[in-house]
Amino acid sequence: MRDALHLRQPRAVIKGDVVRRASTFLAGFALRLAPIGLLALIWHGLVQGFDIPSRLMPGPLEVAGRIYTGLFVDADLWLHLWLTFKSTFAGFALGSVLAIALGSVLAMNRKLELLVYPLVVLIQAVPKVAIAPLVLLWLGFDARSTITLVALICFFPAFVGAFVGVRSTPAVLLDLFQTLKASGLKTYLHCSLPNAAGSIAAGLQVGWGFALVGCVVMEFIMGMGGAGFLIDNSANALDTVTAVAAMVLLGVLGYIGGGVLSGIRRRIVFWEGDRPQ
Repeated sequence: MRDALHLRQPRAVIKGDVVRRASTFLAGFALRLAPIGLLALIWHGLVQGFDIPSRLMPGPLEVAGRIYTGLFVDADLWLHLWLTFKSTFAGFALGSVLAIALGSVLAMNRKLELLVYPLVVLIQAVPKVAIAPLVLLWLGFDARSTITLVALICFFPAFVGAFVGVRSTPAVLLDLFQTLKASGLKTYLHCSLPNAAGSIAAGLQVGWGFALVGCVVMEFIMGMGGAGFLIDNSANALDTVTAVAAMVLLGVLGYIGGGVLSGIRRRIVFWEGDRPQ
């Protein structure tokens, strides 16, 4: 009897822990959805209260129906959204990798910083929309132009995150690694990079939103597919429902991307402490 009771106790503890984690997750999920639900209610109330025609502003139920049809029935919205996601992700990955590498190198080399950093700031100051036609002229009307502009737009947040993070590495730690005769690469990988991980992750989260904006701008200009093309084409055809549905899906894509990056940050930069779920 005692052995059976002893065996049941851990199972009860494990079950209680699972229930607690599940309830915490559901509570956090509901808390995140609450503002979205409130916004949808306000949206519905305004459309109904002011009797706004659907051609000017469709209601949330009408938009939700169009999203369901476009994703799971006709799949026309899905095709355009997938094209936007592919271009955004490719440009975001390219720009982020280059930004982290260059920011780290400049932070560890004072002379190189004096030469290159002003050029980076100068390029960042130029509006990316202004150089979009030149990018199209140089690279052509295909995915390469979109990926390049997205990389340019999301470059600076990750660059600043890497530069500031590596530069703020405590001198005591650097002296310790120097005393241990660690190479520059080992010092960077085991000291400077972990110190900069938090600021790099923050820069990546900001850069993801910028990347989506850059991709949509290029799709507006190119007119060859994607969510940006769909919004522009639908607005010109007075199909407001499709245009708003595409904008909502872009917002969802940005929110999911930011959430994924936030989750990765909590997993990798675990030493920064717990954050509200």
